Amino acid sequence: MRSFKQFFYEQILGLFEGITIQHVGTIKAKVDTGNSAHNVLHAVNIKIDGKEVSFDTVNKKHLKLPICESIVIHIGSGNKEDRPVVKLDCSIGTKQFNSVPFSLADRSESDTPVLLGEEFIKMNGGVVNLNINNETQ
Repeated sequence: MRSFKQFFYEQILGLFEGITIQHVGTIKAKVDTGNSAHNVLHAVNIKIDGKEVSFDTVNKKHLKLPICESIVIHIGSGNKEDRPVVKLDCSIGTKQFNSVPFSLADRSESDTPVLLGEEFIKMNGGVVNLNINNETQ
């Protein structure tokens, strides 16, 4: 039987987590409690064609997916960026999540190809311990 402490700590996310994303594979993600927008997946060569978007992402993957929505991100100094949003299934550890929204953006200047936002954190119980590092890469 698991103790309360073991059960409790299984629910905690670290600052960095390994996340497996449908069609992409397992990659490193940063858990960002200050991000109230959607999760972000690294994407370059983004091409929108009607209600679909094609893009290149990590692990040399090229994807073409339906756009579920578009969002406007304020990126400082009054600048805005329009981003397409796609839904992908993903998992962290043994937890599976379906139809999770990811906005697409070039994260090549970031430490991680994925940024997990506040809504996703809440899906995981809402507990983050910055001293835990569960990255896989």
